[in-house]
Amino acid sequence: MSENQNLMNNEARLILHRTPREDIQKGISIMVKGEGVRVFDKEGKGYLDMVAGVTRPTHIGYGREEVARAAYDQMCKLHYFSPGGFANEPAMELADLLADITPPGINRFTFEGSGSEAVESAMKLAKHYHYYGGNPARFKVMSRKGAYHGVNGYAIRALGVVMPMRQIMEPVAPGAVYVEPPYCYRCPYGLTYPDCDIRCAHDIERTIEFEDPALISAFIGEPIMQGMGALAPPDEYWPIVRDICDKYEILLIIDEVICGFGRTGKMFATEHVGVAPDLLTMAKGISSGYVPLGAVGCTDHVMEPIQHFMHLHTYGNHPVACAAALKNIQILQEEKLVQNAAAMGSYFLDGLKNLEKHPTVGEARGTGLWLALDFTSDKKTRAAFPIAHVNSIIVRAKERGLLVKTMGAALEIAPPLIIEKDDIDQVLEILDQCIGEEEKAMGL
Repeated sequence: MSENQNLMNNEARLILHRTPREDIQKGISIMVKGEGVRVFDKEGKGYLDMVAGVTRPTHIGYGREEVARAAYDQMCKLHYFSPGGFANEPAMELADLLADITPPGINRFTFEGSGSEAVESAMKLAKHYHYYGGNPARFKVMSRKGAYHGVNGYAIRALGVVMPMRQIMEPVAPGAVYVEPPYCYRCPYGLTYPDCDIRCAHDIERTIEFEDPALISAFIGEPIMQGMGALAPPDEYWPIVRDICDKYEILLIIDEVICGFGRTGKMFATEHVGVAPDLLTMAKGISSGYVPLGAVGCTDHVMEPIQHFMHLHTYGNHPVACAAALKNIQILQEEKLVQNAAAMGSYFLDGLKNLEKHPTVGEARGTGLWLALDFTSDKKTRAAFPIAHVNSIIVRAKERGLLVKTMGAALEIAPPLIIEKDDIDQVLEILDQCIGEEEKAMGL
């Protein structure tokens, strides 16, 4: 703690994730309470939380006693038992529920402690599938530049964004293959949609041929990417990827860790892109962050050859986490929060589009309640915008009681799905002011 006991500084014994020492020395806010779409720090200041806990899990909002009660009841009944050699009722019930609401064909599930663990487990299942199917040489995993799929052992191989997080840990497990993302606003090929013929998708096949199809296990991708800020691909993109994976017998892992459970205005974002995955990773909204939980779903086709899934995480299939998730999903369904995400997301996006009047706002985009403002130094060339200025806008917003975050050159917005129009109007007003002030400071 610092001399100001309401802030954490470098004297504290707690190690923070992804927080520069410079920021810690200045003093870090200590959050103590949440209600609805707002959180409160130890100094008593309230904030509109437009990033749902910063890592975006808090779909049903803060302070839901029903979820706490479900976890408490399960703790009193059976707080833990091994995920290997034994089953428990909440995990089995959650698997049955997910089979009903996930994309068609996904009907086998295992539960983990986080999204990173879910991605790692999906990659292990893909490897097991090929191993038992007589193709043990398949070990490479394809992902996209700008992608984020977690930071655990296998998962970090697919990390195509926040480069120091991967580079510091290198050498990582071999087999990482990267392709270009469907980033139409700043096309990596310098092309323009739709005249580009969706080159970012077709180039995947060229990369497969170069890497040797007989060595590739899986392709993993978020249906809507977080890397550049709520980046939805062209409609043609995912069907092309699905066809390529089928052609070369490569398993398709769709990463719904962020998108799933209503974030995009559908229960799962695969409903927007129209493809059927072989494996599906989930986390965040599955429990709204009330307890740590991730999940992997797969098809019967993936599981059929696997005789023994040689994998173990101590807290896999955790009964308390699964009980909390069951209650969380019940709330999502009964309160029609997925539908609210679609309606409020459309309203929010309309408001963000109005901010394109600013000379630095290049593009407002979003799907459901996952939205972004992509900034630029030149609207004609779409030149990259200095990240320091985006960070400055975020600092200005926090001073006004609004929490948002950066993603690439964009400002990202992903509030709890319970948000209403009055909250959105307040957010838009603050953003308008903060962007205008930063532009004035830049001399624009």
